[in-house]
Amino acid sequence: MVIALVSDSTYALLAGSLGQRLGQNTAFLKRQKYVTGSIYVALGLGAAAVGKE
Repeated sequence: MVIALVSDSTYALLAGSLGQRLGQNTAFLKRQKYVTGSIYVALGLGAAAVGKE
């Protein structure tokens, strides 16, 4: 239980710190919609491929 709490807290703090840095990076903000869209397309294609089985 304690290990899970420490692990999850560390993950949350690192994600928050990374989010703040990326939020200030204008190059990332310009490309974010394309990266996000590509991830969703890839996940959709993966789900479609697995769904055919």
